Amino acid sequence: MKRYSTALLICTLSLAGQLAHADMIDDAIGNIQQAINDAYHPGDSRSDDDDYDDGRYQDSRQQSADRQRQYDDRRRQLEDRRRELDERQRQLDRLSPEFAQIIANILASLDIKVYLADTYRTTPDLSFAVRYLQADAGVMITASHNPKDYNGIKVYGEDGAQLSTDDSARLSTYIDKLGHPLHINLPSLTTEQQSLIHSVPSEVREDYFKNVQDLVGTIPQSDLKVVFTSLHGTSVPVVPDILSSLNFNQFELVASQCEPDSDFSSVASANPEDHKAFDQSIELANQIDADLLIGTDPDADRLGIVERDAEGNIHYYNGNQIGALLLNYRIKQTEELPNRIMFQSIVSGGLAKSLAQYHNVNFKEVLTGFKYIAAEIRHLSPEQNFIFGYEESYGFLARPFVRDKDAIQIVPLMIKYAAELKNKGRMLKDELEDITRNVGNFNDKLFSHTFEGTQGKAKIENIMTQFRSETPSEMCGLKVIAIEDFETGKKTDLQNDEVSDITLPKANVIKIYFNEGFIALRPSGTEPKIKLYVSLSCDHFDVVAQKMNDAIFNS
Repeated sequence: MKRYSTALLICTLSLAGQLAHADMIDDAIGNIQQAINDAYHPGDSRSDDDDYDDGRYQDSRQQSADRQRQYDDRRRQLEDRRRELDERQRQLDRLSPEFAQIIANILASLDIKVYLADTYRTTPDLSFAVRYLQADAGVMITASHNPKDYNGIKVYGEDGAQLSTDDSARLSTYIDKLGHPLHINLPSLTTEQQSLIHSVPSEVREDYFKNVQDLVGTIPQSDLKVVFTSLHGTSVPVVPDILSSLNFNQFELVASQCEPDSDFSSVASANPEDHKAFDQSIELANQIDADLLIGTDPDADRLGIVERDAEGNIHYYNGNQIGALLLNYRIKQTEELPNRIMFQSIVSGGLAKSLAQYHNVNFKEVLTGFKYIAAEIRHLSPEQNFIFGYEESYGFLARPFVRDKDAIQIVPLMIKYAAELKNKGRMLKDELEDITRNVGNFNDKLFSHTFEGTQGKAKIENIMTQFRSETPSEMCGLKVIAIEDFETGKKTDLQNDEVSDITLPKANVIKIYFNEGFIALRPSGTEPKIKLYVSLSCDHFDVVAQKMNDAIFNS
């Protein structure tokens, strides 16, 4: 009997994820525009100094008129062609299902059993399904909250986590060998191979729901009102369905943002980190007197919250504050567990880490990327109890039945937390104030700088090189006490004049420590950006953070 490998393939978004043919279309449109330009030359015109007789002038005018008609006909043809290409682009923008089918066919042609989702799904869906179906791999087609030109694939291993750095590099070598991505010979499937492609069974999501319900338990009765937006993504209908299964129905959807829309037409950025992404939620909250506003990004792995008090004042929360609140709640929920542990990325702020220390919860920092948190979960001993993991970029995980950040399990958990507080006449804002009162107040700010093209890439490299070679001993009156360079794998303790090894994989990140906190400098791995993370407990934080940013990027 033939033994088949198994792959899970989910077309998460036929909205945020598209198969991009932008270069091909742009080239074609550029050629059309050039043809228009080439077709239009100034016709003969008669000036006062021209020595044409009337007959020659009439002939010339007739020829010009004929040429003009030809040019007009050509322009109409070219503009019709442009409209055809525009329509083709609109069709291509919605080709993720076709892209998924192509991948499924290629896998099946290699005698690999494939589970193919019949509609868009969330990122947590994929991670959970890989584990539930005991698949060898999972493929996610998505651009997340990014513009459709960023569409691509995320590849997951058998544990439901994204591939490790080494495995991703190996996969990339195969992709690079393919040549032109649009010139691939697609296989014809035999009947037996066609039978290898299956729909994702309904019990996968049913079991996912059971896991979320087990995590959350009962949401208490309260007069808490919630506004929810999927930001044109995949978390509707799954979030409303889960909330209803937990007998919580005191929520309203931002209807205009809970429909699939590949252009994210209601927002400048479908990113819950962006305050403006909540504008329509706030408008609805004011109408219905809501307390808590929740938004997920389009593939539903990240989540943001906004709180509205009794006077209608709006309170925004950054990723580190949400992380500290969720950790605080998980600590309360798991008081009976021994050997509790939480994980956060090296660029996440000091608040959650300090809270863990305050409650004698073990913590560990990992490189940026939730796959590193998943790797730590995978290597936990039976005596250790994972209770929380997060990244400052609004990615959270409370229980590891998913091995990626999971906004879906966090939505009802946050609602339960807020409902319990509401019954006590308190808000999340009050909880956060208690946390900072106990462990100290850490202010966080992210500066993101975009440098496009080859010159931009060189500039980013120069900034990192200069910062490595000329690391200051003091910044804005704050004394540097330690330096971590994750590319060299060395930590320099300036107070004790000691150098030690960093026990994490190498990465292009530099972290500078002060008594008041830290800053970190990290180029993006996927975009032409370099980011400065500032997490400090100091006076005049905004001024200090801005000065540090200016010193690094304007010097």
